[in-house]
Amino acid sequence: MDYDFQNIHATLSERLANGIRQFIFTGKLKAGSKIAQDELAEEFGVSRMPIREALVILSHEGLVMLEPRRGAWVAPLTLQMVDESYAIRHFAEPEALKLSIPRLSSDDLEELKDALEELERAESLGDGGAFVDANNRFHHLLRSRCPWPKLKSLVETMWNGFPPLTPQFVANQMVLDREEHRELYAAATKHNGERAAETMRRHIKRSWADARTHFQQLGWPESPEAAGLTPALRNT
Repeated sequence: MDYDFQNIHATLSERLANGIRQFIFTGKLKAGSKIAQDELAEEFGVSRMPIREALVILSHEGLVMLEPRRGAWVAPLTLQMVDESYAIRHFAEPEALKLSIPRLSSDDLEELKDALEELERAESLGDGGAFVDANNRFHHLLRSRCPWPKLKSLVETMWNGFPPLTPQFVANQMVLDREEHRELYAAATKHNGERAAETMRRHIKRSWADARTHFQQLGWPESPEAAGLTPALRNT
């Protein structure tokens, strides 16, 4: 399977949402197209109910539009959505690390080392699904001791969209991540929040550019106006 359906810690609907996101982000499900829920249920080997629950999750992220008694559609997707998501993350996640890194315990650092080793093992095997899971764990550990709950919640929300899946659809993403992840780990072992934040900003900025190029190649327009969307759809 070429979609991320492996994270046993997520609920079934969350794992299905991850798989459907990948279909959207790789162009298998086109922007504006109707979603065949029966076909998705058959492909994932589940009933329609968890598929509907997954689509509700994606509707809250703005990736899917739901209409009662009519079904579900992939939302009109634009590069502006990519920019908004990464711009918020570029501001929020480094700040969360700046507060978290000095508070990491020795046990946290052991877990972080283990996650880094998982990342590099997945990269060596070319296992995109395992890399995504280890990447989520690595980043979660880095910000886990942030004492500001609203900031942590904001970053967690931003991780429900583009960031977790970029290694699955951006060429060479796993290789490009390697040195930056090592730098983040080194900063963590020294409890250097400022250095970690600086590295994270660079890490996010590069991923942002790579993701933007990918979606541009899929034909996503720059903005709702460029796509010729009605005002109602612009706010979907």
